[in-house]
This record gives sequence, C-alpha cells and structure tokens, in this order.
Amino acid sequence: MCCTGELALNRLRGRLCAAAFSLIILGGASACSNADDSSAGSDRAGVDSGHGPESWTLPLQAYLPDEKQQKLVADARESLLVTCMSRYGFSYEPAPPLPKFGPKSMTDLRYGIHDETAVSRYGYKPPVDLAAIREQERAALDATLLSPPEEAVMTGQQAGTSQVAGLPEGGCAGEAGRSIEGGGEFRSVLASELANEAYVKAQQAPAVKSAFSGWSACMAEKGFQYGKPMDAVDDRRFAAEKPTEAEISTAKADLGCREKTRVAETWFTAEVDIQKTLIDENSERLDKAKADLSHAVKNASKVLGKKG
Repeated sequence: MCCTGELALNRLRGRLCAAAFSLIILGGASACSNADDSSAGSDRAGVDSGHGPESWTLPLQAYLPDEKQQKLVADARESLLVTCMSRYGFSYEPAPPLPKFGPKSMTDLRYGIHDETAVSRYGYKPPVDLAAIREQERAALDATLLSPPEEAVMTGQQAGTSQVAGLPEGGCAGEAGRSIEGGGEFRSVLASELANEAYVKAQQAPAVKSAFSGWSACMAEKGFQYGKPMDAVDDRRFAAEKPTEAEISTAKADLGCREKTRVAETWFTAEVDIQKTLIDENSERLDKAKADLSHAVKNASKVLGKKG
C-alpha cells in the first residue's frame, strides 16, 4: 500500500512536476514536463533559426502531452476525485500546483545551457530561489496529506487488506484514472523511453562526437578539463545550492565553447534523425499512444465541460 506521503507527492506530481535542473536535461519534458511546449502534439520537427533551443521541436513530441493537455487531465482527475471522495463523506481539496521552474520546453536545456544572462548569474543552476522553491513544495505537500480513512477511500486499500469492500477498484484514484484514460495510457511510456534512447544514441553520431571533441579542446584552451559538455554540468564541485564564482566562470566558458562548436544544434539534428527512425520502427505502438492521448484529452474535456 502506498503511504500517505507518497500518495500526496504523486498527486502533486500529477498536477505540475518540478524537477531538479540537472535531471531535467536528460529526460526533458519526456520525463516530467512543466514546460509550455506549444508545439508538442504537432507533426513539426526542426530548428527555429530565429529562436533558441526552447523553440525547437522533436518528432516524438507528437506522441506526448503538452502542458495544456497535462493540466487539462490533471484538473479533470482532481474534479473526479472531489466528487468521488464526497460520496464517501470526505471533503477533498484538490492538490495545489507546485512552483514552476526549469526548462521552458522539452528541448530547452536538453542539450545544455544556452542563456548568457542566466549563466552569468546562476551558472548551471535554474534562475530561481531554490530554498524558496523547496519551502513551497513542502507546504504544497503538507496541504495534500490524507488521514488513514481518507487514504483508504482514495486508494481502495488500507493496512492489512488488498481492497476495501464497497469501493471502486483502486479507490477514487483508480476510478478517476479509468474515467479519463479508460484502458489506455495518457502519457506514453514508450514515447518517453524512445526519446531518452535517441538522446543517448545521438551522442555517438560522428558529427556530435566531433562537436564534443571541439568543445573539449576549446574548454582546455580556457583552462578547463572536461571530456563532454554534460561533464561540466555534472561537476560535483557545483553541487552547492548557490553558484560559486568557479561555477559561473566555468559555465560562461562552457557556453562560449558550445556556441563556437555548435554543440546544441548538432546534437539536436542527430537526435531528430534517430527519433524519426525509432518512430518508423515503432509506428503501430506509437499510433496507439497518440490515440490514447487524444482519448484521454477528450474525456478530460467532457469531465470539465469543455469542448475538446
């Protein structure tokens, strides 16, 4: 049985998932999006030459929910939970939103830093007060804690039992999930896994390896020894909550070398090619994922009385 704290945290994550800066880079929005990615769900893919990486689009985004869809489904789920919990005599308060920070889209920061203003002040860290963010997250989590009876109704389980008699399977949470997703999957695990696979594979593309080598040589000329761009991001010396002068100077040099060797553009282009191949190889399963997403969005719209 899920403990109360874990249940509350999962509900909060379902509302708006905030992740640590260094973790978001690999998973991007494919792992947990708080990004305003207006191009997700479309069939476009490519570099917007007039804007930075935050405006780029990856092919697999067409199979993943964008922020508006995530919020729609989360709001619908919370609405169903309120109704269900009230049937059993509980006044349920929807989970409050978590503070937003991090990437603006799936591709923003996916390939590393690119904002000179942010880097000059925060180094590799997100441009927010992390201590304040953690306090807001703690307060939001505390606000969603359930009593044991409430948790039993929410999950359909209680200590020592597998299912509480008289409740829908999986409790109110299970009922809400089935009402929205049916037997499908709102957020495709397959699409997320393929996106991460492509991200890693792209690093082995000849053009990307060449860009990495050029970046490493550029950094060495400036007195920094790193083999790959993400090695600098992951440097343990920069694990402190606030950026040090060493971190900022490293990040500024890193950004200059990234721009000189076109790391982000090259890496993105290679990943696009790999994602297209993976889509072709998994077209049937991905088409189902897109249909499941559309089905969940339509159901959520009906729950909220919106046209979808």
